[in-house]
Amino acid sequence: MLTIFVRSIILYVAILISLRIMGKGEIAEMNCFDLVITLLLAEVAAIPMEDNNIPMIYGVSAVFGLTFLQTTMSYFSQKNNRFRYTVSGSPTILINNGHIEYDNLKKERITIDELLQQLRVNGYFNISDVQFAVLESDGGLSILPFSKYEDIPTKNYKHLPTSLIIDGNLIKQNLDSVNKNTEWLNNILKSHNIKNIDDVLLLVLDGYDKVFIQKK
Repeated sequence: MLTIFVRSIILYVAILISLRIMGKGEIAEMNCFDLVITLLLAEVAAIPMEDNNIPMIYGVSAVFGLTFLQTTMSYFSQKNNRFRYTVSGSPTILINNGHIEYDNLKKERITIDELLQQLRVNGYFNISDVQFAVLESDGGLSILPFSKYEDIPTKNYKHLPTSLIIDGNLIKQNLDSVNKNTEWLNNILKSHNIKNIDDVLLLVLDGYDKVFIQKK
């Protein structure tokens, strides 16, 4: 009994340290990779906790091995957009300017009933009130209503606010989605006295084609 109690405390401390190392993002809304790591952490901690014949060092080593894997993957995800989208997935537009993207629904294996249910959960009982709905990589649904629904005296968005540069990396598919090209982007950078795309921390084109830029 005492042995199990002590082993439980050791593994608890090991997992607590691991989660602190991995950062707050691990315990927030999780993408696929974060979910797998969390499930594996629970599994490798439970086995030596239940079986006294398994050396404690095996459990602790497995916990910190998974922690090393997660932090390494997170590092490469920050440095490479393609790697991040491959591992964690990317947002998917389910409703585009009031139109349901049925092909995207099939791709994500979401039925119309499930989409309507998520809209109701978020407070939108009339689908005609929704201009954009985006399925995020963590499974959450982000909704942008038509401005008339929110009683905002402005025109509706031309498109979703879109990130074109993140941490010095150009997201080419996003640039194409807003019908812009690299020549347009270079002119924008030049107008802000930016010579190198690597110097840009974030460049976002909002729904009215206005640009937000922040340098590193």
